[in-house]
Amino acid sequence: MRLLFTFIFVFFSITTIIAQSDTVSSSDVSTADKTQIFIEKAFKYSPLPFAGYATETGMIIGVTKYNAFKFKGNTLSDSLIQPSSILAYVYFTQENQYKYYLITDLMNNDNKINSKFEFMFMDYPSYFFGIGNNNDFDSAYLVDFKNILFAPSVSYNIFENIYIGAKYTYNDYLNIASLDENINDSVLQTNSGLQSGVGIIVSREARDNRIRAKKGSYFNMSYDFYDESMGSEFNYNQFTLDYRYYITPIKQITIASQLYTTLSSGNVPMQSMPVVGGAYRMRGIYEARYRDKNMIMAQFELRFPIYWILYGATYVGLGQVAPRVSDFAFNSFHYGYGAGLRLLIDEKTSSVLRFDLSYGPSGSKIFIGFNEAF
Repeated sequence: MRLLFTFIFVFFSITTIIAQSDTVSSSDVSTADKTQIFIEKAFKYSPLPFAGYATETGMIIGVTKYNAFKFKGNTLSDSLIQPSSILAYVYFTQENQYKYYLITDLMNNDNKINSKFEFMFMDYPSYFFGIGNNNDFDSAYLVDFKNILFAPSVSYNIFENIYIGAKYTYNDYLNIASLDENINDSVLQTNSGLQSGVGIIVSREARDNRIRAKKGSYFNMSYDFYDESMGSEFNYNQFTLDYRYYITPIKQITIASQLYTTLSSGNVPMQSMPVVGGAYRMRGIYEARYRDKNMIMAQFELRFPIYWILYGATYVGLGQVAPRVSDFAFNSFHYGYGAGLRLLIDEKTSSVLRFDLSYGPSGSKIFIGFNEAF
């Protein structure tokens, strides 16, 4: 199984914090400020290397870059401008595999235009656990494939916090095959091919900060339509609903909650079925452990300060998948829970580096990434 990616720069950052901890106090604010500025500049200007090891790939080396910023407002003050972000990374493995990834999320023109762009090009194996809500963890096998993803979207503010937009998705899976000689991959091969579709988006952005909210809510509803008339080799539809709510009942203690569901119909290829498990939805469960045409999930998180620019969080999540909506059942939920640390890397946008240790029925998982899971 894939092991923890070790960010080389993390050790340097933590060492810096520990070295300064004896001198950071209310009577020596300048030292704290200087250290925080140093950390913010390091993350802002320097690409960040990482390395790791996985049994299926051997050694892994790569580099990532994340930046969050605010566009200058025309009529709104800087405090009211929602932050934008760009994340990119690339890594290579000992077995000549690779992954290139880029995602931009920009809020322009006094929060009136929200444009997003996602690009991925990869040749990297992943474990396939089967389709359904009750698969066996030990029956997983490696699947190799190439994937090219291109997905732009744009939404316009039409009234107060309401946005309406459109998106296009080009998602091509090539050369899907099992790496296990004992597995008949004829079913896998039927899932190779191009998925091309358009979608509509309706959202309401009412958070105080879209990167790391302390109060407010977020609502996003989308409907995607994939059809051969757009060059797609698969005809299917997907409806997705994402609702998040944030409250800070006690100073600096935030309770965050999320309800997320995806409902599908038609000929949905397995790699585009909604899943339970991963770094953002249902931490504690292996990535894409459960997949099917329909998915529902809820998660809750308590966020709190620890010391200076270090924050903590505890969380729990419940989720399940099903071939039909009528097959959802109260006794079919899977669970995950855990706790983590957050290192503030940009005070202006509230960006953090996230470390999560999660637990589920199949053991523990460690996740490292930028910003909160939701």
